[in-house]
Amino acid sequence: MAKITRLQVGAHTVQVTRKRIKNLYLRVLPQDGICVNAPLRATDAEISRFVLSRTDWITQQEAKLATVTPRGYQDGDAVPYFGKTLMLRLLPRTGRAHITLHGDVLELAIRQDADEPARKKMVDAWYRVELYEAAGAMLPAIERTVGKRAGELKIRDMKTRWGTCNIKTAMITLNLRLAEKPAECLRYVLTHELCHLHEAGHGERFWNRMDAYYPDWKRERKLLKQHS
Repeated sequence: MAKITRLQVGAHTVQVTRKRIKNLYLRVLPQDGICVNAPLRATDAEISRFVLSRTDWITQQEAKLATVTPRGYQDGDAVPYFGKTLMLRLLPRTGRAHITLHGDVLELAIRQDADEPARKKMVDAWYRVELYEAAGAMLPAIERTVGKRAGELKIRDMKTRWGTCNIKTAMITLNLRLAEKPAECLRYVLTHELCHLHEAGHGERFWNRMDAYYPDWKRERKLLKQHS
């Protein structure tokens, strides 16, 4: 089981997650700040040296995050949808809220005094349905290619992973934000997670299977990172 701790490195507070991996991985996230995934036996000193060695990169990422304008879910705002851009249109409603897609316009009928969290909740609920349907439509062909079948399919709003696979139950969990990314990214993640039913880790045999089942996986992974 992963162990999460906090480590002070210079002026930075770093969230450290120790798990069964071989290498150190670093991310800068909007809500959690600097996050490091580390091997179980990694010492605080090793992690500190690793973070300090990436100081310039961390500064660049923090600068990028500072320039990002948060989505306010206001009338006329852009809503990403499987690689396309929809326009959000807010419609006043006194009864139960609902959301409908008309061409490139996403109509959200909701009470006029609804705040941003309420509007976001409605859009996310719509994303969840759309992503589940899209994944369900893609999955049979991918299962035939990989030679493994998924168990339960779940959707979660995850912060650090695009997908996970429980190798015991074959349950695949997808990041809700895949509904905002190009459809090719969803295909890549589904193929990736099904491959874990052959190979639990990310060793050479795992990537050989990805090469065989989805030759363009490197391009799609790069695309996914570009849209992160």
